[in-house]
Amino acid sequence: MKVKSIVRKITDNDYVFTIFTKIMAVAIGLVASAYSNRYLGAELKGELGRISSMLSIVAVTANFGLYQPYPYYKRQGEPDVLNKFLRIFALQFIAYMVIGIAGATVFDSFELTAVCLLAPVQVLANQLSFMIMVEDVKFKNVIFFTARITNTLITILAFYTMDRTILIALALIVVGDVITIVFALLRMRRMPNPLKADLRFAAKIVPFGIVSMITTLMLTLNYRVDVLMMGYMFGIPDAEIGYYTLGVSLSEYGWLIPDAFREVLFSRTAKDDAIGEVTMSMKVNLYLTILMIVGILVLGKPVIYLLAGAEYLPGYPVTVLLIAGIIPMSYFKIIGTLLLAQGKKGVYLGMLTGSVVVNMLCNLVTIPLWGKMGAALASVISYMVAGGLFLVYYMRAYKVPLADIFLFSGEEIAHLKGLLAKVGRKLGIAKK
Repeated sequence: MKVKSIVRKITDNDYVFTIFTKIMAVAIGLVASAYSNRYLGAELKGELGRISSMLSIVAVTANFGLYQPYPYYKRQGEPDVLNKFLRIFALQFIAYMVIGIAGATVFDSFELTAVCLLAPVQVLANQLSFMIMVEDVKFKNVIFFTARITNTLITILAFYTMDRTILIALALIVVGDVITIVFALLRMRRMPNPLKADLRFAAKIVPFGIVSMITTLMLTLNYRVDVLMMGYMFGIPDAEIGYYTLGVSLSEYGWLIPDAFREVLFSRTAKDDAIGEVTMSMKVNLYLTILMIVGILVLGKPVIYLLAGAEYLPGYPVTVLLIAGIIPMSYFKIIGTLLLAQGKKGVYLGMLTGSVVVNMLCNLVTIPLWGKMGAALASVISYMVAGGLFLVYYMRAYKVPLADIFLFSGEEIAHLKGLLAKVGRKLGIAKK
């Protein structure tokens, strides 16, 4: 009974539950990485990095950003808004499956065939993941957690029973996406009928969606363009790309805290602006992320050695360099939720595009000079540009002083102490 009570109390708070599930997912992810990295090896991991980067870009483009307007129309009180979006997504999925199968029969390339077959599923998974994040952020984390556990079990099974092949790694992508689709539809209690899709409403949201698609594409390029340029433009060996992607994946644990705040704020700002909550989130995020960064720096090399083996140690310097961009980029993640919910897509896109352009230009110079470290340096520079632009805009547009971004007031400190004491009492680790 006591264990059930503690679990129930943890789930009372969206932020606590989101962070808790992500911490648990990290623990499970570390186990999965120990097996997948050894199973694939650096060369196959690099090949997977190229395929998954291409897949992400194709899926974002094919989606047309049609899920992004959902928080805006939800705030506007659009009738039957959830069903309208889901029916459009179902129609897209069927159309893309037909196109994907046709493309797979035409292309004489394993990588392109894989992208054609996987993209329709990933498009729908991305759409439903966003919808459930707005509708029920706690359940979104349940889906995330379930997918991680399933992928980990499959990875362990493959490690002990199957020969080394890229197909297993690609299968894990499919499994995670299918879990997202099934769980989201079950939670929303919807089975959308594509034949009832409102094409007039689809035409209405397309202009918003196209801009959002370009926005998401810019964001994806900001994270993926380095791998594509390394592999397809400069011919960096797959093994080097494998070291790089491992370094990136380790540094991404630093996104744990910012992503938790981002997901909860998507739900909050879909209802109102919540400027005070956004500002407080940035402050709490800053100090929690610093702790996370210290942990990654201290434990990074031992973790790589234990979970991937000495073969992957060349990826650690990539992690160290990329960590410099975590805090600046966290401002982009948190502030971006507010801009999208307010429909300020032009502002969001303009600042993000500036960051992507900087990233690509820097990669053209740094990758030929320093290989994987050059790609990491270009990413850090672009993250700093993105974070700086969004933070300056936020302070000016919403009249937020610089001190409020970094420093807690006496009242806020008292509030946090009270909140921590309340959580402690609920968990039975503090006196009443």
